[in-house]
Amino acid sequence: MEAIMKTDLENIQLLLDRFKRPIPEQEQYKIRLAEEFELILNQRFTDYFLQICDIIDITEDLTHMTRGSAGSSLVCYLLGITDVDPIKWNIPVARFMNPLRDDLPDVDIDFQHWRQAEVMNRIFKKWPGKTARLSNYVMFREKSAKKEAAKRLGAKGNLPRNFTYESVGVDPKEAKRLERKLIGKKRAISKHCGGIVMFTRQLPKSLISQDNQILLDKYEVEDLEHLKVDVLANRGLSQLLEIDELTQLRHYPERDEATSELLCRGDVLGVTQGESPAMRRLFRALQPKSVYDCVFATAMIRPVAMSGRQKAAMFQNWSQEAVQDAIVFEDDAIDIISDIIGVDMYEADMYRRAFAKKNDEKILEFIERMGGHPNKDQAMMALQSLSGFGLCRAHAVNLGRLIWALAYQKAHNTKEFWQANLKHCQGSYRSWVYQCEAHRLNIPTKSGWWWHGFPKRLGVRQQWMDRVEFAGVIANGRCYKGNKGRWITFLTLGTNYGEYIDVVVQKPFSYRDGDIVHGSGKVKHSNNSDYIDSSDVKSYTFAEWR
Repeated sequence: MEAIMKTDLENIQLLLDRFKRPIPEQEQYKIRLAEEFELILNQRFTDYFLQICDIIDITEDLTHMTRGSAGSSLVCYLLGITDVDPIKWNIPVARFMNPLRDDLPDVDIDFQHWRQAEVMNRIFKKWPGKTARLSNYVMFREKSAKKEAAKRLGAKGNLPRNFTYESVGVDPKEAKRLERKLIGKKRAISKHCGGIVMFTRQLPKSLISQDNQILLDKYEVEDLEHLKVDVLANRGLSQLLEIDELTQLRHYPERDEATSELLCRGDVLGVTQGESPAMRRLFRALQPKSVYDCVFATAMIRPVAMSGRQKAAMFQNWSQEAVQDAIVFEDDAIDIISDIIGVDMYEADMYRRAFAKKNDEKILEFIERMGGHPNKDQAMMALQSLSGFGLCRAHAVNLGRLIWALAYQKAHNTKEFWQANLKHCQGSYRSWVYQCEAHRLNIPTKSGWWWHGFPKRLGVRQQWMDRVEFAGVIANGRCYKGNKGRWITFLTLGTNYGEYIDVVVQKPFSYRDGDIVHGSGKVKHSNNSDYIDSSDVKSYTFAEWR
């Protein structure tokens, strides 16, 4: 027992020696730190944290940003792994470390996108033969399986997007049988976007490719002794550091009038993670006044927060009370579950995971433990939304602070903001959109048709009642298969007035880069902005329209 205690004390000291921030004097910090130390020691995570510290140390000349749940840990904050203070932001540790789970904590580290490869090479050089890039398997899905089945049965050349087996001269019955067999099978092997595995021993050379990629995916390495960390690229961080290399996210003021005004009018084009049509509408609805409002918005826009219908209703009459019973951050579910059935946050997190992973057995167990609770139906409705994609509070804080920082730079250093955007970013819209916007502000850009040959007769023209005719160049587009198998297409169109129109097309709609869309529809008002609801839409190439 004494030996164990001595080892534990040594491990604690190892971590304390690596702290890059002083331990705050407030009692709540000391209580939280003792709790996390107990978790780390009981689960034997000391080596994992020290390994992450080693990675941070060999990249100390670079600015990093940690995404995901790592911001839930006070130890990570004090070690300098993350800039998110979990006490300040009221983030529970259960989302990051849980004694009821066997898996390692997940740490995702963002660097400037153009330095990702450099960081990986530093890691490989520091621990040769013990580190490698993780692989991903590309699986056959419906479309790829259909193409592969047709080619295996004799189809030649490039197959059209919506081909039929009959049109390419293969037997439909045989092709469909082969297609069913292919779906879910391995199609190809690719590199993980940033996964690095670190082993305690030398790896067999047969498992490693020439460019230091292990020929196993994240599930296949689970049986081997390893640590995993994600080294990721972040173009928004690249843009921010291009403007001011000395700026760090925590140094931006939490309130700023000019930044708030910019966000309130939805002027967020070029702001990474905050410029999508949905985010533009959300900012107009929320009228953000501080960095916390940006954090809230990044989580609010995710499907887990509430249904589209609920969000639309809330935006029409916005208030904080309107979402008090909704799960905005995934961490909210931990509080709801803990309050209803009276368990600690760790057990509550296991039930949260059950709803997220659709573990029916665990969900039924939760329902039984609720009994006849007066808020049973309300709680179940909220918790079932967890099957959609959501954000934990720590992840939302990182994204929200980045959005706020970029919006701050756009409000105060507009020229530098756009120069950095054009250099580093590939955002939600076509490249010509950003070039056009910069040109409008007299910022030098590449030459292009958007200013010397931009099509005339674009925009919105009132016709009758609330029905309008519209035309524009596609700036952004997404097609979704909605409820009851119905397809819907969301388009953002650019006009020759430097404005953008949101159009909802009530059917699947094919379009190409640079297409001009022309149609008519009904004007609708939602989320403090107008959009056009239409099914009468046609597309033309640039040459056809001119």
